[in-house]
Amino acid sequence: MLSNKVYVIAGGVITVLFIVLAMAEFSTGYPEDGLQDLFYAALSAGAGVLLYVLDRRQRERRAAATQRDAR
Repeated sequence: MLSNKVYVIAGGVITVLFIVLAMAEFSTGYPEDGLQDLFYAALSAGAGVLLYVLDRRQRERRAAATQRDAR
């Protein structure tokens, strides 16, 4: 199983690729497709942020459990 960091990094890369694709489509005269690509970029960025937040919460819970068990 891959860690959440891998998914966060992949989400960031996909976001950048969609933004580049949207810029290319805007410059070639396809604004509808560019807007769709910007939507997908925002969606993948949101997924990456969500995974980042969930990963941080999971680490905090593990650290708290480890401290509790150490007592």
